[in-house]
Amino acid sequence: MVESNTAGVVVVGVQPGQAHDVIGVAAAVAERFSARVVCMVVDPALLSTGVRADGSEIIEPIDPDTADSVPQQLPDDDVGLIRDLAAARSVDVEIVSRVGDPGRALAAVAEEQDAVMIVVGSQAGRRRMAELLTGSVAAHLTHQQLRPVLVVPRHPVGVTVLQPLDAL
Repeated sequence: MVESNTAGVVVVGVQPGQAHDVIGVAAAVAERFSARVVCMVVDPALLSTGVRADGSEIIEPIDPDTADSVPQQLPDDDVGLIRDLAAARSVDVEIVSRVGDPGRALAAVAEEQDAVMIVVGSQAGRRRMAELLTGSVAAHLTHQQLRPVLVVPRHPVGVTVLQPLDAL
């Protein structure tokens, strides 16, 4: 993690395998605005059902036939890439995981952090088909809260994304 004096926060929704494009753009935006980045991975297969007396969150699967109640995490490769891209831009980064509806989770953390912007990636392949039926996280965000939302396409054009080795 890179230490810096920051004026704001950019909240970023990240899915496994999507870190390079989304974080590359988010880190460039954060650098320009002297902001820090809060990367979020949200597991939509789980729900938060409350808080225990000790303050820990009660997490339950949506599917009652599933016993897994451990939230999805980013693979180590993605975490390393996120940290490298942020370091290349001298941007402070924090990685958090949440459960439930991704749009609501991103909006809630953006509100908690008083974020200047929310950054999400666009979908491709099967996920894109699901967006047509259920709506995209980006579309829900743009209609359900007042913060700016930046949608990053796969392989964005016109944005210089520093590779970790380019920073050396």
